[in-house]
Amino acid sequence: MLSAAQKLPSVGRRVGVRGLATFTDKTSNIVVNHDEGRMIVVGSGVAGCSTALIAAEKHNIPVTLLYAGSMPTDCNSYWAQGGIIYRNYKRASNDSAASLVADVQRAGAGLCDDGAVWKLALEGPDRVRQLLLDDSPSGRFANVPFDRKEDGTLSCCLEASHAAPRIIHYADHTGKAITDHITTAVMNHPLVNVIPDTIVTELITKDTMTTDGQVKVCLGTQVLNKVTGESTTLLSSQGTVLASGGLANLYTHSTNPPGFNALGSSTALATRAGANTSDLEYVQFHPTALKIPNQSCFLLTEALRGEGAILRDGSGRAFAKDFHPDGELAPRDIVARGVYNEAQKVPDRPNVFLDISHRDSNWLRGRFPTIDAHLKKQRLDITRDQLPITPAAHYTCGGITTDLDGCTNILGLYSAGEAARTGLHGGNRLASTSLLEGLVYGGAVADFVGTPEQGGQVRGLMNEILSDNSVRKELNEATRMSVNAKERNHEKMVRNNKGAAELLAKLRRIMWDHVGVVRTPMGLTHAVSLVSEIKEEACHIFEETPSMETAGIRDAAFAGKAVAQAALNNRVSAGAHCIALESPEASDIQDASTVVNSDEYSDEDGMPLLRWIRDVQ
Repeated sequence: MLSAAQKLPSVGRRVGVRGLATFTDKTSNIVVNHDEGRMIVVGSGVAGCSTALIAAEKHNIPVTLLYAGSMPTDCNSYWAQGGIIYRNYKRASNDSAASLVADVQRAGAGLCDDGAVWKLALEGPDRVRQLLLDDSPSGRFANVPFDRKEDGTLSCCLEASHAAPRIIHYADHTGKAITDHITTAVMNHPLVNVIPDTIVTELITKDTMTTDGQVKVCLGTQVLNKVTGESTTLLSSQGTVLASGGLANLYTHSTNPPGFNALGSSTALATRAGANTSDLEYVQFHPTALKIPNQSCFLLTEALRGEGAILRDGSGRAFAKDFHPDGELAPRDIVARGVYNEAQKVPDRPNVFLDISHRDSNWLRGRFPTIDAHLKKQRLDITRDQLPITPAAHYTCGGITTDLDGCTNILGLYSAGEAARTGLHGGNRLASTSLLEGLVYGGAVADFVGTPEQGGQVRGLMNEILSDNSVRKELNEATRMSVNAKERNHEKMVRNNKGAAELLAKLRRIMWDHVGVVRTPMGLTHAVSLVSEIKEEACHIFEETPSMETAGIRDAAFAGKAVAQAALNNRVSAGAHCIALESPEASDIQDASTVVNSDEYSDEDGMPLLRWIRDVQ
């Protein structure tokens, strides 16, 4: 896809403003005196922070960074355990850009975009040094204290499906170390204005007639303060960047933290605005999440298997070589289906375990202190016990369709990180690529916007639109008309927030049962129908009482339907998308998978669940 700014048409007649939602509070929802020369970045994870820092420091672009949490570390990047891909420069490691490219493409099931993969491999080490290893006197970026060897060199470890030990880390909480340092750099930068507790409810777009036809332009965002309930319109001539993560929290079992994060807000915003999305069916399920009854899943990092952890069944037998020659080090999608298959054999009790008790106990506790501490709270011992596990939704490989500069099909709208689909991951993400992706593609967006012959052209068009008095009047009038004069009804707010929680729980069950590790066309058709009903109700309660809860279920419903529909439309199993067609003769994958639907195992709507899958490679 060509960058949106290339060959920009001249501006002619303009048509209406879109993206202004109805609010029921009494706040004066008028276009505020926001500096329109500021780039708007949505999301405080690695991708959002990288975009903000490169834009501000390298290109002198002022930035407004918005995030839904109360702290900038309230993001999914914070919870990454294993590490981040760097480059092992020791000759004996046989590491290289080409080696990383081969690993990414193999994990991605042959569906990766070559340009996206090579960009990550070639630019990745420099972005790590620039953004995370900045020991310069000015220190505008982060200087993360990654683990080092006795000689002072970075400690590089091996993870599943990597041909070389190239992962740098900080014990088993690398994401925390990185986000602590990079968010501090953002908050300390004089050109970055950080606004917490802010939920973007709509993108403001305008259809513009040009000599070459009609184009859509993003002029900013409509936001809701989750604490005060105040709604505000922010405009920008520098562009709006969606970097608020993925949608793995749409599932009953997820490694992502609870809350507004990972409910698909970027995907939902883009969908409502008319931005293209792709590859949403490729939701990666992590093979090893700790499964404790009545508790949220807890991620057991890929690094455990990289360090020798073994998958065992209920009898203690190691079973990973049953489904792939590489066993525990096979690509995540294969391991996840192998774990799922084994668990389905005895569905009424824990039957799959992760075991690393054969390693030295002192070394284990030092290498994985966060996991060790969590397990102790559960009265489990990493040095002695086999750990009960389940696959859990972990990462969104698809997302908002962008080119390699982060441009979408809407002028002035960009995306980076897990929210975006560059083609990097193809059908399945390679371990430890996510943090590096945020650095590389967040930086790419900032560089595009900051380059006069690229982002400068888009900026010129947006400035022209925003400087038009008739457009300004139209914006103000449309926003005034969106305000409902009714008093805020506290009782209705409480009722709708409770309803939102109930709808979200139902949506998660539907997604797990029918859009999960293994799917069928019948189950996906059912999911699309049920989620569509939830979406209709979610839109209604949000319009009545805008809040974090009602905004969350509305976004989740939009994103969930998009994932289910994408999965239904794709009848080819590859990577993280495994679809088992009901009639064996209709599916090429039936010689590799045997599916039994049993009425004995049904969801609450009477749809049969997959009883078990065999030979899931």
